[in-house]
Amino acid sequence: MTGEGAGLRRRDTGRVMLGLGAASFAGGTARSQGAWPSRPIRVVVPSSPGGPTDVVTRLIGDRVLAEFGQPLVIDNRSGGGGMIGFRLAARAEPDGYTLIMGNPGPVAIVPHTESHVGYDILRDFEPVSMVMIVPVMLVVRAEIPVRTPRELADYMRAHPGTVAFGSSGPGQSPHMAAELFGKMADIPMLISPYRGAAPAVSDLVAGTIQAMFDTTTALPHTQAGRLRALAIGSRVRSALMPDLPTMAEAGFPGFEISSWYPLFAPAGTPPEIITRLNAVVVRALNDPTARARLASMNAEAIPSTPAEARAFVEGQLVNWGNIVRRIRSS
Repeated sequence: MTGEGAGLRRRDTGRVMLGLGAASFAGGTARSQGAWPSRPIRVVVPSSPGGPTDVVTRLIGDRVLAEFGQPLVIDNRSGGGGMIGFRLAARAEPDGYTLIMGNPGPVAIVPHTESHVGYDILRDFEPVSMVMIVPVMLVVRAEIPVRTPRELADYMRAHPGTVAFGSSGPGQSPHMAAELFGKMADIPMLISPYRGAAPAVSDLVAGTIQAMFDTTTALPHTQAGRLRALAIGSRVRSALMPDLPTMAEAGFPGFEISSWYPLFAPAGTPPEIITRLNAVVVRALNDPTARARLASMNAEAIPSTPAEARAFVEGQLVNWGNIVRRIRSS
């Protein structure tokens, strides 16, 4: 899989579960509100319904319901490159009843592309765990006569204005991947941002757009032959799609973009609650059925400790700063 997740996979994430049965809720918010959780837990998802974030959140939700007796309620808040959802979550009470599922856009990209983000990812949120990592895949409509990213670039030069890219939203990693592709190929790009991957892929299948970088939503259509996958943006090939070359192998050295998903709570959430949430997320993601479900959409579970998740995010803030500067360089 990708280099970003390798360090997390090597660690024994099971250790975070030790001693959780004795966790105390003697003080702070937990005392004032009684036993937690006593009502449903909201998970803000900063994208439209139907994408990979919804799928993995529901997998975690099944475990939460089984162990805590309370459901996770998904609150889709798309738009603004994910900033709308994160601004909402940043203002929520830090009582353990609001969480947010992150992705590269609102977590690590918009801090480098927007002047008024409305939150600070390291100051305003507490990481709960890393969740999964997914390759970003370059796909085109099957009738476009290309088999490699280089052939696509040549086709776009020979047929200017005929290949429009879609993206899951401005500032999201698939959108930035398209911009980086255009920068490295030295071709003008027409990119139409959507409010999530699902509507973008629907228009790609319908022919409104002709190409895009995507994570999981396009996979059934590539398997059915309606779309063609050309390469993935990860540093190394995916074990789940071993025949698909990386962008670097396909003639774009240094192209390294994937999508990853951490779960956060608002800053100030009691550490006892973070610990219990982390343990249930780790157990959910280590379940063989959940791993098989994620693998079916080319995603890999990468559960972690909260400290590991924070370190990952800090590293990706640096990584995406470098990518943005490369895209914007003259």
